Amino acid sequence: QHVDNKSVSSSSEIIAFRKALLDPVTGNLFQRFVSLKGDLLGNGVLFWQEVQKYKDLCHSHCADAIVQKKITAIIDCFINSAIPPALQIDIPPEQAKKIVERRKELGPYIFREAQMSIFALLFKFWPEFCKFQSNTDRDKILVALEKKKEGKMQKKEG
Repeated sequence: QHVDNKSVSSSSEIIAFRKALLDPVTGNLFQRFVSLKGDLLGNGVLFWQEVQKYKDLCHSHCADAIVQKKITAIIDCFINSAIPPALQIDIPPEQAKKIVERRKELGPYIFREAQMSIFALLFKFWPEFCKFQSNTDRDKILVALEKKKEGKMQKKEG
């Protein structure tokens, strides 16, 4: 579908992408695929998945201390990392700041804006990944991704 020359995604494409991110095998393959496009994109997949686990924790009514530990782990890993750059995902610094300020709020929505931003960013690579996957045998996909990664590393070194 096209609206004003912009492609509009169908809800079924969005649902398929969400399912793929939640699937351990496809999620891992997609993460490796987008990592070749940029380091922060690979982290974005992991961030999105961790936020889903966090939301599941919130909905499971487990102890507040456990929920707080998960919030801290996500922030320390992706939002305010000890490893430079501090912001390990591709979100605006203001969004990251808001998350850090709201870290004591225990509801399932603390990461909502950031997760939606990351999802929209990653979704742009979904059609390319689907095409790549359909042109490659399932068991050869990992090998193909590894070769691409090696080629990228050699370019960096050279």
